[in-house]
Amino acid sequence: MHVGAGDVDGVIARLRRGDFTGGRPVHDFVLLLQEEFRAGAEVPAALPHGFHAPSRIAPATIGRTRHGVHALETAEPVSLVYVPSMRNGGIAAPVEDRGNAIVSSLPLEDLTAIELPIEHQRRVAVAATVHGRAPGGAAWTLRLVDVHLDTAMALLHGGPFGARRRQAEALVSALGGGGPPTVVAGDLNTWGGARESVLALLRRAFPVVDARFEEAHVATFDGPLGFHAALDHVFARGVTAIAVRRLDERFGSDHFPLLVEVRF
Repeated sequence: MHVGAGDVDGVIARLRRGDFTGGRPVHDFVLLLQEEFRAGAEVPAALPHGFHAPSRIAPATIGRTRHGVHALETAEPVSLVYVPSMRNGGIAAPVEDRGNAIVSSLPLEDLTAIELPIEHQRRVAVAATVHGRAPGGAAWTLRLVDVHLDTAMALLHGGPFGARRRQAEALVSALGGGGPPTVVAGDLNTWGGARESVLALLRRAFPVVDARFEEAHVATFDGPLGFHAALDHVFARGVTAIAVRRLDERFGSDHFPLLVEVRF
C-alpha cells in the first residue's frame, strides 16, 4: 500500500468487473495488504521516553487523497483486520502508525497477530480464516497469513539474510505444522533473490508454490534508478495448487500486486 499511495479501491473494482480473470467477475476475494496506515485519535499521541519512532513514509499521491485503512470499511462491504507494526514517523500531526491488514469479502475469523523477532523495526504478521463453498457445494476453509519481513542489515548477526530467516522461523513455529489449508504471502524484502535462505525455509514449511512464477524471479518491486527485485512471494500447504501472476499495473504503490488463485 506504500502508506496510502496504493489504490486498493481500484483493485477491488477491477476484480469485481473481471478485468484480471478473463471477464469472469470475482465476487469473493481476500486482500493481504502491507504498509497500510492508520491516522487520528486511535494512534497514541505520546511516545515512551527514549523511544525513537521509525522515519515517516509519506509518498506523493498526486491527484489522490491518502485514506487510512478504516476508510475501506465505509467504501466497501468488507471484513477487515488491521494490526499496526510501528509508528509512521514521530509526533508531528497527523499522528500515524503502519502495519498489515487483511480485507475480505467473506467474514474473517480466528484473527491472530504474530509478533516476529525484532531485528531493526517491529514486525507483526496477521492471520485470519475464511470459509466458503465451491461451485459444486463442497465446503472449504482457508487460513491466510499476511507477512512483511524486515530490511535489517544485522551485520553482526548473520546479515540481512539471517535477520529475515529468523523472522520466518518464528512465523513457521507460531503457525505450527497442522491446522487448515494455509496461504502465506507478502513482502519478504528478499533483495538477495534466490540466494536468500528464507525462501527455502518457507518452501519446506509450505511446499505448494507456483514453480513457474518463482523460478522466473518476476520483479514485483519497481524502485529508484531502475532497480527491480522479486520481493513478494506466495506459499501454501493443504491445497491442491496455487496459480500466481503479477498484475501489470502498480495501482499507485511501489510494488506490483500478485493475483493468486487457490485450488482445493
